[in-house]
Amino acid sequence: MRLQSLTFIISVGLSQGTSLPDSLNVIQQLQYHVKKLCSFKGRGHGTKGAQQTIKYISKTLRRMGYSPQTQSFLVSVHLFTKVEVEVKEGSNWRKWKEGIDFIPAGDCPSIRGTWKVDTIPQTGHAWWVNSTLSEEAVQEIAQKSGVSLLLLPRSKLIASIAPKPGPLPLLYVQERSSFPLEVRLSIKTYTCNTTAWNVYAYLEGESSDSAWVVGAHYDHLGRIGKATFWGANDNASGVAFLLVLADRLKKARCPYGIWFVAFGAEELGLIGSHRWVMTPPCALDRLRGMINFDLLGFGEKGVAVVGAADQPLFWQRIQQARLQINWDPPLLLRPMAPNSDQYPFWLRGVPALFFYLLGGPRYYHDIYDKPHTLTWHAAYPFLTWMEKTLLTP
Repeated sequence: MRLQSLTFIISVGLSQGTSLPDSLNVIQQLQYHVKKLCSFKGRGHGTKGAQQTIKYISKTLRRMGYSPQTQSFLVSVHLFTKVEVEVKEGSNWRKWKEGIDFIPAGDCPSIRGTWKVDTIPQTGHAWWVNSTLSEEAVQEIAQKSGVSLLLLPRSKLIASIAPKPGPLPLLYVQERSSFPLEVRLSIKTYTCNTTAWNVYAYLEGESSDSAWVVGAHYDHLGRIGKATFWGANDNASGVAFLLVLADRLKKARCPYGIWFVAFGAEELGLIGSHRWVMTPPCALDRLRGMINFDLLGFGEKGVAVVGAADQPLFWQRIQQARLQINWDPPLLLRPMAPNSDQYPFWLRGVPALFFYLLGGPRYYHDIYDKPHTLTWHAAYPFLTWMEKTLLTP
């Protein structure tokens, strides 16, 4: 644990009159869950890692005394089995490193061969795009021009996944890379139709007339060729909060029921949460609200809340719990957006908020998002805030 994080935990624990061992215990539990979830090779769809993740979440909830259930659904995902890229710089060939020098687009189809590189679109060549045009416009020009391969320079390499291959091979290239004379590729892919799951458990409340939903997605990008996208902050951190909160509240007297849901296929388009609200285990009009955890490993720069800006009454209810614990972090209140699993609930009329913690090195959908990078700077006060929210009648 980093010294600055330890100092912050001590100060928060003492200022709130809370025992230091409790705050340290929370951090240790979060760290344990994140390391375990990251050991499943990125938790990619259609992989052994996805199955291991489901088993781990279910087993952990069962050990806490819950009776977890799964909800299965079919997804299609485009997978990479081989990704090799070499470039000719001067008279020498150099192998590019995946995740460092380049990343293939999530829908990049299989391709093998060698192409000359130009800075203008040429039939049968690779196009190194020096343009402010949108990616959609570039794709359209490339297809009309008969370009064989797109090379798009980027200041930050951000990977993604897709349900199926696209029409044109595309690599995102680190913009600091030298302009190559030629490029040689060997990329093998296939489309996998597989099963994904939501895992959920219910905690009975003193009142049976309404309930909360607390959710976090467990899936990430898995492996793209030889590169592993670990997904520590996105979103092993959110699942870790979900599990720690479920454990602590199991021993409390909750005024209302709570559905703890680990969603699948968020990275493919919020498929798991859409599925849950389509066939929910309880009537949606009985839900008090939905709280979504994603990207919770830092917090040095405060808390962002998606949906708070345009749900003032619901946000005020959540805000009251924070005021009661005397925690005053910087807050970024954003309007609702289709950027995580709160969105399908909001579409169906359920009040919903997406919480993420600001700060850190901003590793996202890259090979650097690993457990040791997380500081857990605001973990304990944030967890205390969520506990207070769910325990308030």
